[in-house]
Amino acid sequence: MSEPMQGETMNNLPESNIQPRSKFSIVWIVPIVAVLIGAWIGYKAWSDMGPMITITFKTADGLEAGKTKIKYKNVEIGVVKSIHINHETDDVIVKAEMVKDVKSFLTDKTRFWVVRARINASGVSGLDTLLSGAYVGIDLSSDGNKTNKFKGLEIPPVITGKMAGKHFILHTKNLASIERDVPIYYRKFSVGSVEDVKLDDDGESVTVKIFIKAPFDKWVNKTTKFWNASGVAFSLGADGIEVETESLVSILIGGIAFESSDLSTEITEAQNNSEFKLYKDRKDALKKEYKIGRKYVLNFNESVRGLTVGAPVSFRGIQMGEVTDIQLSFDTVNKAITVPVTVTIDYGRIALKGNDKTAKYMAINRESRIDYFAEHGLRAQLQTGSLLTGSLYVALDFFPDAKPFVIDWSTELTEFPTEPGTLSGLKLHLSSILEKVDDMMTQVKELSYKLNHNLEPKLSGTLKQAENTLVTIQDTLKNDSPLQQDLQIALREFTKAARSIKTLTDYLERHPESLIQGKTGD
Repeated sequence: MSEPMQGETMNNLPESNIQPRSKFSIVWIVPIVAVLIGAWIGYKAWSDMGPMITITFKTADGLEAGKTKIKYKNVEIGVVKSIHINHETDDVIVKAEMVKDVKSFLTDKTRFWVVRARINASGVSGLDTLLSGAYVGIDLSSDGNKTNKFKGLEIPPVITGKMAGKHFILHTKNLASIERDVPIYYRKFSVGSVEDVKLDDDGESVTVKIFIKAPFDKWVNKTTKFWNASGVAFSLGADGIEVETESLVSILIGGIAFESSDLSTEITEAQNNSEFKLYKDRKDALKKEYKIGRKYVLNFNESVRGLTVGAPVSFRGIQMGEVTDIQLSFDTVNKAITVPVTVTIDYGRIALKGNDKTAKYMAINRESRIDYFAEHGLRAQLQTGSLLTGSLYVALDFFPDAKPFVIDWSTELTEFPTEPGTLSGLKLHLSSILEKVDDMMTQVKELSYKLNHNLEPKLSGTLKQAENTLVTIQDTLKNDSPLQQDLQIALREFTKAARSIKTLTDYLERHPESLIQGKTGD
């Protein structure tokens, strides 16, 4: 019995429920969360990271890796990360990290420069960098091609940002006192500044780049003249001395001014980067250009010292043209040296009146008009423009007694007849007068010689009489002579009278009533 009971008991025991152990443990939650957070932080940092750029400078003066900032309108948009030298080009390579927002503005039109304390024509700038240190300035531009390599400017640009206005290019022979950042004037208003000055490759001229702000740029057109407005201009005319200057600033640092002769709405404004000539002063800029007409050559046989290119050609005080060239020529046929002076005469300065056939014909045929004038004695003559400077000019006038001259229109450069200048004629007259004076002096010497021999006895008697007269006068004027004594007595009496008169005037000044009441007892 015992054995079955034991087996029965064993069959009644509960069976164990064995399950497989899980591969995941709650302990792993912490590192997984840490990894996810780190990945998120890394992704966030990577997504917020701005572009890296490379800037090339000539020097790293004032720059420091990890500290120097890149600022746009005084807002930090980047920082310098490293600075090293390019040994091949001897330049300084600056690597900087920019903020993400400026990525679209990193183009080949964007400019970088180092902002430090500077003194230039416009004044003093960058004084705040003396305390805070230098920083890299930037002029952002979305135009152009994308790039991450830039060449830094050694000098800050004059115009930054998208300022409304236009750029123009001026050409001149002499820069004078014009430099970067000097002002541009229009009717005494400062309307722009000089961006850059550069000597041309040929070495004979200078290019000046300027910027004129809106709305003043609309006054620049094909009739605009630019001139150097530096310093003070003096002129002496019929109204007296005239002093002209744009401003005190232009006297100190220079400047450029411009003016347009036609400001009508019909004329077209000048395009951006249009080119103009820069004149030396306002008088030169506003001078009439004599382009309508014909060139003539004037052959002078006298000195042309004082005559310069640009000298006026006038007719009775009215300028008709100007001198364009002066040469020296030797005529091998006639064995003579002449000075050919080329001039340009403006036909438009002569107004024709009349409705007859002759007037109409002369209006059409200019050569016939000049032939008519030359036939009636029109000649060119050198005259003095200023006695102080000795400058000469060409004067046109009629000389009825002039030798006949036929103009040859078949030559390449037409010769116009001339007359000897007034100075040359004056020299001839002076020479003639001096010759006559020499003849007169010779005659006087001969006459004096004859008088000395013929009148010597009479002259000796006259000299003796004169000597006796001088002796008599000397005796009369001696100190012990009666005349001298009488004069001394008269002087003493005159002195007494003067004292009496002074005493009387002093008394009347103290007692004016005595003129009516008489002198009182006291």
